[in-house]
Amino acid sequence: MEQLAQELRGVGGSRVALLLHIGGDPDAVASSYVLSNILGWLSARVAGVAVPSYISDNADRVASILGVSLSTELPEADLYIAVDTGSPMQLGPFRDVDDGRLVVVDHHEASRENFRGRVYSSPAYQSTSEIILELAEHLSYPLSPMEASALLVGIYFDTVRLTVADGETLRKVGILAGYGASARGLLNRLETPLDYSERIARIKGVSRAEFYRCGDIVLATTRVSAFKPSVARALIMVGAHIAMVADESDGYVEVTFRQTPEIADQLGINLVRDVAEPLAALLNGSGGGHASAAKLRVPGQVGYVLTRCVNHLAYLLGEHPARVSDE
Repeated sequence: MEQLAQELRGVGGSRVALLLHIGGDPDAVASSYVLSNILGWLSARVAGVAVPSYISDNADRVASILGVSLSTELPEADLYIAVDTGSPMQLGPFRDVDDGRLVVVDHHEASRENFRGRVYSSPAYQSTSEIILELAEHLSYPLSPMEASALLVGIYFDTVRLTVADGETLRKVGILAGYGASARGLLNRLETPLDYSERIARIKGVSRAEFYRCGDIVLATTRVSAFKPSVARALIMVGAHIAMVADESDGYVEVTFRQTPEIADQLGINLVRDVAEPLAALLNGSGGGHASAAKLRVPGQVGYVLTRCVNHLAYLLGEHPARVSDE
């Protein structure tokens, strides 16, 4: 933390841009919102917050509430800080930023591909928002109630609504409450009842799903064009232990993975280390995320990629995948 603080203390007067991972998410947006304020406090000039390729619905929603302007274009800057970005591939078209101008602040599992910049990262944190909280305290930066609320929202979403939060994360939630954090207003605007489009995506996702049994473990695959995390949660709720939701666009397949806590706790499967990263290496793509919530992006077609995902998980489980409908 002191090394990161020293890095940022030296950016006074420089033009700094913040980079998120492809699509972005609430933790990335919340972290960049507070970090940009810290940089301004340190006399840096913030050039903007950029999201490679596209801006996800959740990222756009959080940014709108916090007043963060997101762009898919790379700003001109003296220094780029990649926030909540677990691998160079997750920077998409921004990955070729000169290594001497790149700093990474992240909490994901270590990537098989190393960044060329200066990396400040540890998977001991369950969200980048926790790192930014520690940074603010280390620098004696006075967090406002809105900033504390934003970081609480980042933690909330990256810990799957606090269901996988550990003791240290919950301690930080208490610290944020001490700064005046009150996520109720933000969450009420984010956790709105399912709109028609999301409901239809869930219905289509479940109706199209294929289920496989590997011993006592149930795998589920499906394809939808939007709301993949929501559809993955729906598949878990209807009985899957591990859900894989895919979509294909511009020659690339993106797969969202989710698993139940018991798979991580009892079997020790880490969706990044054991699934997304190995498949990314085999299929020439990128993978990242968390132990129980990961993402894979590779060139190819949906059917082929999902078959590789199922076979890979079956291999890890030591069982042949049998279609549930065939039993």
